[in-house]
Amino acid sequence: MNYEETRGLVRGLNDRYPDIGLIVVREQRTDLEDWVDDLPLHAVLSPHAADGTTQELLDRLSNWLISNGRADAEDFEVEPEPEVDDVISGLINTEPISDSESVEDSERTSEESVEEAPEEIEWEFPPLEEGVPSEAIAVVAPKGGQGKTTIAVNLATGLAEVAPNSVVLIDADLQFGDITAVLNLRPERTIVDAVADAAQDELVLKTALVHHPDGFFVVASAVSPELGDQVQASSLAQLIERLREFFRYVVVDTTPGLSEHTLVAIEHVTDAVFVSNMSVASLRAMRTEFQLLTTLGLMPSNRHIVLNQVDKMSGLTVKDAEAVIGAPIDVAVPKSSAVLLASNRGIPLIHDDVRDPAARAVRSVVMRIAPEAFPKRTKIQRRRRSHGTE
Repeated sequence: MNYEETRGLVRGLNDRYPDIGLIVVREQRTDLEDWVDDLPLHAVLSPHAADGTTQELLDRLSNWLISNGRADAEDFEVEPEPEVDDVISGLINTEPISDSESVEDSERTSEESVEEAPEEIEWEFPPLEEGVPSEAIAVVAPKGGQGKTTIAVNLATGLAEVAPNSVVLIDADLQFGDITAVLNLRPERTIVDAVADAAQDELVLKTALVHHPDGFFVVASAVSPELGDQVQASSLAQLIERLREFFRYVVVDTTPGLSEHTLVAIEHVTDAVFVSNMSVASLRAMRTEFQLLTTLGLMPSNRHIVLNQVDKMSGLTVKDAEAVIGAPIDVAVPKSSAVLLASNRGIPLIHDDVRDPAARAVRSVVMRIAPEAFPKRTKIQRRRRSHGTE
């Protein structure tokens, strides 16, 4: 994180947990003194610190916090760190220990919480409102690297605000689908299980879905291309139609290009979102896709064209892109580092940084599908999520 992000996080943590100990892991850069002087940090740790050095610092800070309670961070003295070559990776998540607790009590409580089996949450397919049709949306791109998955993930997230727990996102990129990585999910089953004969049973089908905290379900892609090859195009079509029986919205993230599976997905949806970046090669490929779909009679009546990663320095304008495609652009999403940051954090962009121009543009894609999607709702959800994950 940069300085501003770190300052905001530090202030939030100190306000909520006054007794918390804070260590920043950062390289020895020229601006490090500014960080230490301006932020109430207890210590600075090198990202190359050895396990022993890190553990020693955590132990000393823990003992000091128990002894000193709310004492200022600047009173905690740290000896110079030895030069080491080992690299630490991972996230250390600690709860503040109050003065009344002993270290032994804290450790015992931690052990008990680990041994406690998580409560299994029972859920049912939400009944569709009478007279409200189920809609299916395919997200399509002529090539890889266009931002198709980002659009699909945020589309499902936004639609879940309108229809909580009545949205399912299918990762139908059977070769290299990575929606679960983008959302930081660890499913036990995949699309291979969802299309199996046994999944015709509603209870079995439910086990192939994983729930996301933002109120939608995910069908994970196959864990390898070899397993993905087991999923027939006809099986994908049946899965889409099957899920439309239970969900208000079915979002399908397709394989790049117009493979057999992508064509079948387009054939079984009500809307298609076509995504391309600013490169001439991708724009021309999209034009070819449109020509082929028109020839085959598969062009969806509800078509939405998204121009992604729009950058003034690319040498092209939106009008240039429209001329190459031969169709008007519906949504232009500006290039933004917030997209990568959100992906690395495992949080949908529209809930990670609601003010970012790219997030606002992506939200307009949601509103094309569901005009009732109200932008202010994301601020409420973001506040709820941040409180729930600290």
